[in-house]
Amino acid sequence: MVEPAAHNGLVGGSNPSGPTGAAAALIADFGACDGQRSGSRAGWRRAIAPAAGLMITALAVFALGRLSHEITLDAVLAAVESTGPATLGLAAVLTIISYLILTGYDWLALDHLGYRLPLATVATAAFTSFTMSHTLGMTALTGGSVRYRLYTRVGVAPLDVILIVALCGWTFWLGLVLAAGVGLTIDPSIAATVDVLPKAVNRWAGILLLASATGYAVFAACYRHELKLFGLRMQLPGWRSTAAQLVVGGLDLVAAAGALYVLLPNIGLPPFSGVVVIYAVAMIAGALSHAPGGLGVFETVVLVMLPHMPKENVLAALFMFRVMYTLIPFFVGLALLARTELVALSRRRAGLGHDAAAPVRQAP
Repeated sequence: MVEPAAHNGLVGGSNPSGPTGAAAALIADFGACDGQRSGSRAGWRRAIAPAAGLMITALAVFALGRLSHEITLDAVLAAVESTGPATLGLAAVLTIISYLILTGYDWLALDHLGYRLPLATVATAAFTSFTMSHTLGMTALTGGSVRYRLYTRVGVAPLDVILIVALCGWTFWLGLVLAAGVGLTIDPSIAATVDVLPKAVNRWAGILLLASATGYAVFAACYRHELKLFGLRMQLPGWRSTAAQLVVGGLDLVAAAGALYVLLPNIGLPPFSGVVVIYAVAMIAGALSHAPGGLGVFETVVLVMLPHMPKENVLAALFMFRVMYTLIPFFVGLALLARTELVALSRRRAGLGHDAAAPVRQAP
């Protein structure tokens, strides 16, 4: 639990001047403190991530350029047109399931911090923030700003929003580790298309990932002391919450990978466990590239890891997946965010203040 004393009087946030500026200022303050503590090492850390992202993006652009010689636009369009409505419908259902599961990210973070909010509020914040970050990238800034705007309006402390973003991100990475570990253990041959390692090595890599997730769960259950995070004191989620994080993150990844799986052609299609591994690797590469939504990087990794499938069909599947999983939810999220802002504006004009009563918060 985060101690109220650590908020430095910033509890509430009933009248934020704006999500981007306020959230960015909070993050900048924490970054400044970190720089004072660790000196030049903090500067190196800040430089490494953009450099690695640029390198990954450059490699992706180069690889995509090489692959494009084997693909024609007419073939891609023909593959899109040949996709049946049943396939599109199943992919849409899996996409909806994935976004429903995403609500669990925020719910678990809020529960750990002691907040009890209406499910509709949590679902709105989770959906709109994830649609923004999936499309625009820079998760901490885009998704974090949306969460700041929506959560502080109902009484969540501004600094707790930082922790909510961090806990949601941690759930995402735990899900990646779990899903990749299970996939590599079941189908180790799929990674050989990239790393050219024996199946036994890839299977042991999957076992190591599963052991890492299990080890963290045990550590979180046993280590009940406070940790310092961004100048705040908090405890790691207990074993129940950690298990829930692993399940929620893993199910989200499986549902999203399933949406891509049903869109891929049957020719040379690997087992579903293999597609889960490919999806996890592509997501990691896209996240590290810092490109908006991993655009280009995600597609390149999937194309490279499916060498025995018709590339125009794979590219068509990726295009439909982008439209279904990223573009359409983005516009729905924009409309939902605009509606919440209009409702908040009408309430302020009516002199009603907060959109809702302050959330019930459990004592540490």
